[in-house]
Amino acid sequence: MIFKYLVLPLSIFITAAACSNPDTAIDENETGYFLNPYENINWETVQYFDANLQAHTTLSDGSYDPHQIIDKYHEMGYHILALTDHDTDHHHAHPKTLYPWTELKDVYVQVKDKINPRYNETYGERANEEWQNRNPEELGMLALQGSELSFGHHIGSYFSDYAGIEVNEHRYMQEVGKRNGLAIIFHPGRYFRVAPWYVDFYRAFPHVIGQEIYNQADRYPMDRAKWDTILHELMPHRPVWGFANDDTHGTSHFGWNRNVFLISDLTIENVRSAMENGHLYLYIPVEAGGRPDVVIRNVETDRDVLNLKISGDYQEIQWITHNPENGNSETIYKGHHLNMNNVPSSARFVRAVILSDGGRTYTQPFGIIRENN
Repeated sequence: MIFKYLVLPLSIFITAAACSNPDTAIDENETGYFLNPYENINWETVQYFDANLQAHTTLSDGSYDPHQIIDKYHEMGYHILALTDHDTDHHHAHPKTLYPWTELKDVYVQVKDKINPRYNETYGERANEEWQNRNPEELGMLALQGSELSFGHHIGSYFSDYAGIEVNEHRYMQEVGKRNGLAIIFHPGRYFRVAPWYVDFYRAFPHVIGQEIYNQADRYPMDRAKWDTILHELMPHRPVWGFANDDTHGTSHFGWNRNVFLISDLTIENVRSAMENGHLYLYIPVEAGGRPDVVIRNVETDRDVLNLKISGDYQEIQWITHNPENGNSETIYKGHHLNMNNVPSSARFVRAVILSDGGRTYTQPFGIIRENN
């Protein structure tokens, strides 16, 4: 897999006042480059498609049947949805993903009399009604094949029918790789894994493309701190994209997160390419079901400026990086454009957060390459 960036030269003239940490080391002779994950997007023709990449049904521990989940996200204006039931809850009864949506009735007939081991009830007893088929094309949606691999650290698997049970995360990823799938680390803030574990994991498996930085209504606030720590170790050459998912199990989980895909048309190939190359941003509404009140219209990189063009009213834009001196995520600048003379010399990436009345919008990380490295 190849990660594509825009690489443009720029000079760095950092003053201590520009940084949140006045003790940051400065080299005024240093030069470097921004890496822009949004480089290859045609902003004049791009379309915006909202996605939720983690949802659970009565095939595992969700309280809604598959077609009910689909209908609800369709009503809320989502375009892309992955049904990612826990493999450990259904592998014995249905040892593959819940896909395609046009065969949900057949899966129900197959499993309805079998026991869900989590509840010691049959899938038919847990269902609200007989499952119904859905045609994503008729709904104007795209069904993304997925599963939550749930032995050990939970990981989302996509673009393959794999839903097996393995002894550890490495075996899981070997199987996903064999099937040319992609993977996203789910809710890392839930686990006591330290940054080196994730760094080694990402280096071992290129098809693990990113991790959740929001889950449900920010169930694990440490997700973003972990992300920044990992980014500092891996950037700029090995990006880790951020994702935000509802992890839908019940009524209160719908509509807390939107992955906004920036693609020309709603196809499997385009969605996969966007996931691999970071062609998306994240919207986190203040209230469940809220739709984006700001839209990123362009991301421009010039000689010494990274500039966001935005439509809609927003309060401020924060530029964030990781401070290796204290181990914290820090806001280093506020404004729609970022000059390199506002970036600490220790920074290996920056990312933007746009604050608005309706919510928060997160960009993917922009890598920084230092010429003297």
